[in-house]
Amino acid sequence: MIQLKKPMNQFHIKKIFFLFTIFVLFNSCSAAPANPPSIVESTDQPTAAIQDTPSPTATVYLPLIQNISEYKFFGIYFKEYWTEENVNTVMSQVDSYTGKKHTSVGWFIDIEDPAFSLPVTYMPNNNLYRQLESLWAEGYVSFINLGSKSTAAEIAGGMRDREIGYLADYYKLWVDQGGGRKALIAPLQEMNGVYYDGTTWTTYAGDQENFKLAYKRIQNIFLQKEISRDQVWWTFAPNGWSTDDGKHDFELYYPGDDFVDVIGFSSYNYGFCPGVSARWDDTKAVLEEYIDRMEAMAPSKPIIIAETATSAYYGEGLFDDEHKNQWLTDTYGYLAGRPSVVGVYYFSFGQFDGYTCDFEIIENKADGTTHFYEGYKTGLSSSKYLYLTTQDLDRLLK
Repeated sequence: MIQLKKPMNQFHIKKIFFLFTIFVLFNSCSAAPANPPSIVESTDQPTAAIQDTPSPTATVYLPLIQNISEYKFFGIYFKEYWTEENVNTVMSQVDSYTGKKHTSVGWFIDIEDPAFSLPVTYMPNNNLYRQLESLWAEGYVSFINLGSKSTAAEIAGGMRDREIGYLADYYKLWVDQGGGRKALIAPLQEMNGVYYDGTTWTTYAGDQENFKLAYKRIQNIFLQKEISRDQVWWTFAPNGWSTDDGKHDFELYYPGDDFVDVIGFSSYNYGFCPGVSARWDDTKAVLEEYIDRMEAMAPSKPIIIAETATSAYYGEGLFDDEHKNQWLTDTYGYLAGRPSVVGVYYFSFGQFDGYTCDFEIIENKADGTTHFYEGYKTGLSSSKYLYLTTQDLDRLLK
């Protein structure tokens, strides 16, 4: 049986209306605080989940750093093939020792690498794609030094177009995944490396005009593959030192402002590394002249120290950790005061180009212990050095 309710009288109607009005007013006043916190974006999901979820409008991450030109990023090289596993172990260790996260990691790959011998097939094991993505997934921007076993003339003449095309295909598939993916690429780094006797450091070195043509050809192939200029930071990265006759000064190899986003150079304090060098150079001797010349060569371009490092051998047979620590502290302090220098990469290799020198920032001792050079941490403790996102780098490297 359906039981009918009695109709409400006028008093009950007024009472209900009064209570409803109070409820609405209370909720409208308490819906948001009077002075809401200035939160740009909040989400309970990780970034990867956001990127994998289809959406009609892309998620925008606003740069967090104001006055970006006042700050600098820092990167590092290790003698590693970057996989998911060793990014987690090696980079986590150096970030922990340093007390700050590195923005970027430098590494080397040749145009003739097997990764570029065939068209795109299986991406995850490709030597370019895997390293790019392994570093990116943990928040590191790659600085790719793109070398070659060919001459500059051969590359300029098109003999490596196929390999460069496959390289560009893999890079495009990587950047097209979105999320701000982008890398610095330095084609044919240290192209001015020539000794006094005319011996070149690499097969492509010592040929100014063909280097410029080869550099532009590589860039043009990327453009043909629909990789826009704003998807790569194209970097001119010669050696700082050259022979006294001036025939291989880096200015002679510069492709021009229209083809370059970032300029940088390599320069080291070899100290008295046995069999390598017999001179201790302070910070200014290693860096100042080349910074000044780069500022004059391309005044509008941001400068990076593409590679630098120091030995602890401060005299013949004299090894002292504190000399190395002081050099590191002095160098990062000096660079913090050079406005045109926006980033610096430490070259933490012990063996390179057939030489052995104690450049490592983390040394594994024979007794199983690990030694970290505290001067690196001290130098980077300056508030000028920060971890930068790709959005911040875009503003800094414009």
